[in-house]
Amino acid sequence: MRYHLRERAWSLTEAFLVRDDAGNAMFEIRGKFFHIGDDLLMYDRYSGQEVARIKQHVISLLPHYEIYRGGVPWASMHEQFRVFGESFKIETSNGMMLHVNGDLWHWNFNVSDANGNLMAQIGRQFSIFRDSYAVDVAPNVDAPFMIALAIVIEMVKEHHEHKEEHREGWL
Repeated sequence: MRYHLRERAWSLTEAFLVRDDAGNAMFEIRGKFFHIGDDLLMYDRYSGQEVARIKQHVISLLPHYEIYRGGVPWASMHEQFRVFGESFKIETSNGMMLHVNGDLWHWNFNVSDANGNLMAQIGRQFSIFRDSYAVDVAPNVDAPFMIALAIVIEMVKEHHEHKEEHREGWL
């Protein structure tokens, strides 16, 4: 199933919606502002239940985020240094390893498990909405988790851009 997210929506408002191809609101993301580091909550629009929490580790050399389920740490996502492209390693609480590889600036990523099975594709080219990107989730894969990973990637991109702006200000 394909889900659509508006780019930079998490930084623009206190809440934003994740929609399906038909434009139906499926999830709502709410930010916890006045926190040090990013802290977002994802809710199912139909049940109102919290399905994930995304929290940034502020003291980290490279971007590092935790994804929680039911208040319990469920996955840890670390950016890995690469000369070309971006790579993230995800470790889940049950020991499963996932990998996200792609291009941060062209906004195109694949999420795969340790065996190389494609779990989701994230990219602008998949979205039917303007100023949006899509998360195309494979059948029988946890959609809220894949959406949370996409949001983390976007936050990492935003932090890289912010860091680059500060660097240019010093020159």
